[in-house]
Amino acid sequence: MISVEDALKKIFRILPKNGNEKISLLNACGRVLAKDVLAKNDQPPFSTSAMDGYVISDPAPRVGSSYNLVGEVSAGSTFSGVLGNGEAIRIFTGAPIPVGGKRVIIQENMVIKYNTVTINELNGNETFIRKIGSDFKSGQIFETPKVLTPFHLSLIASMNSSEVTVYKKPTVAIISTGDELVIPGEKRSASQIISSNSFGIYSRLVLAGANPRLLPIAKDTESSLKSILELAMGSDIIVTVGGASVGDYDLVKKVLKTAGMKPEFEKVAMRPGKPLFAGKLNKSAVVGLPGNPVSSLICTEIFLVPAINHFLNMSSNSREVIHVKSAKTIQKNGPREHYMRANYDTLTKLVSVEDRQDSSLLSVLVNSNSLVVRKPNSPQIKKGQLVPTILLN
Repeated sequence: MISVEDALKKIFRILPKNGNEKISLLNACGRVLAKDVLAKNDQPPFSTSAMDGYVISDPAPRVGSSYNLVGEVSAGSTFSGVLGNGEAIRIFTGAPIPVGGKRVIIQENMVIKYNTVTINELNGNETFIRKIGSDFKSGQIFETPKVLTPFHLSLIASMNSSEVTVYKKPTVAIISTGDELVIPGEKRSASQIISSNSFGIYSRLVLAGANPRLLPIAKDTESSLKSILELAMGSDIIVTVGGASVGDYDLVKKVLKTAGMKPEFEKVAMRPGKPLFAGKLNKSAVVGLPGNPVSSLICTEIFLVPAINHFLNMSSNSREVIHVKSAKTIQKNGPREHYMRANYDTLTKLVSVEDRQDSSLLSVLVNSNSLVVRKPNSPQIKKGQLVPTILLN
């Protein structure tokens, strides 16, 4: 068996190299930026009024000063002349400041009578002018890598770019195995169970930024496994679920090796998830997850999500580990790293490990919001002592 840390390193090493693609901003939310964006213009591209009011050429006006009203300018239009001394122009938010304009007096602070406006109040030294390039300058760089958010995309659009270059999503083929499995809604015999793991894995990989494919369930025969495996060929990552142990019907590794997979490791010193294995098949990375529901989902969190992050040139740490106080005593750990389902209370700042840790209990996982991480051979943790914890929600 190898450690979780070493298993992650080996999985990173067998991942194929990623490429990139250019896509519209409309399709870019959630994608990872692969190429810096260069601003093609200043923002704002000209000095604009921040308020509705009157623009004057006087940089230091006083209450009681009056000005002749000589024009009007709104957003999308311009004033062709030059603003002179003793003159004012009616201006609206977003309109360009005319040549000679030094300050905008908001409309609430002006009294208009015929064609004359008089200041009756001032807002300190506020000019209410947004100067050209005050947000960003032409040539400014928006750097990679970043997971693009709506805020990012608004900024990039204002830089006058309609497209961005992003990393391609990793393609992930998911193969569930076992005669005992049927898909949800399908008739099943008394000895069969619902295939649930693959739906959770698929959804988690979508959230992580991958492009997963859920393939048909492979039966416990070499011919069935081979035919489903052929459908997965060419994927960046091939994920098998189940058949990772050493039972008489666990044929997955045998079929993969026959197809040419070069194994990297076959067991990991962790609970749950000991049977996890990985290898390289042509250009595809192969990760074999255990069949127990909780095992497969926790292994997805601990191994597959970091692998996708690594593929996308993002931080390989899928979850931040925090150290919080335990709400109860936790017994000493054995020789495998243990990921214990738990609940972290944001009010008390205490984490409470669930009493039932069986790897088949999805309901316990659903009702947990964290994983307490117990390193191999860790001593007993007493109530109130700090424990490393991964927050799931």
